[in-house]
Amino acid sequence: MRVVSLDMCADQYALALLPPDRILSLSPRARHQDSFYRARVGATPLRRPTLEALLALKPDALVRTWGGDARLIKQAQANGIKIIQINEISTFSEAEAEVKNVAAQLGVAQAGAREAQDMTAALAKVPVPERPRTVLYYTPSGFSAGAETWVGQVIGATGHRLVASQPYFYYLSPEVFLSEKAEVYALGFYEDAYAMRRAPGRHPLVRARIERAAQVTIPSPMLACSAWYAAFGLPELAEKIS
Repeated sequence: MRVVSLDMCADQYALALLPPDRILSLSPRARHQDSFYRARVGATPLRRPTLEALLALKPDALVRTWGGDARLIKQAQANGIKIIQINEISTFSEAEAEVKNVAAQLGVAQAGAREAQDMTAALAKVPVPERPRTVLYYTPSGFSAGAETWVGQVIGATGHRLVASQPYFYYLSPEVFLSEKAEVYALGFYEDAYAMRRAPGRHPLVRARIERAAQVTIPSPMLACSAWYAAFGLPELAEKIS
């Protein structure tokens, strides 16, 4: 099966599961710093998802999470192109099931099983902290995250305790941020120079608090797409938090 990937998260599935000669094109964000498998892109073409480009490539399937509008998807299906929709996941058990599901639809079930096994092995290597620490997640745009988010799953898998006033993503103003108590700040997307231009994450009091405290920067590819491969960085992240 020859495929076209329509967005960055779909790119990761294609790059992890398929040999290069089965990927006709990837999304323009395949080499972005948030792309976990950007080093595997190689010479694979990057194309915007337009109907004309897709029909010219004649793929067997499109792989997508959010990429491609409804008209494009409908017309692709009308031309006999299979749509492989990647489902949103929020736990590592769901991530395991989804990579197996997508791999099966791509006709590479063994590759999906391999990735799931690697995920399980990585989770087993996460050290159990002698003393779990309290962790507050924060982004340059001023958002934090609760236990019912992918971020919450990532931090929870390290064995440490997430500090959050709400279960999902929520805005944390500088004033509220400064009143929160946490032993470690887990920073999301702080390596993104563009994101760091935004308030309130660049507020001088916020920056001063973070710089004085224990902190870790979660690699953005672990957060940008909720997927099985986030587990690969968990042992190192857990050690840094401890």
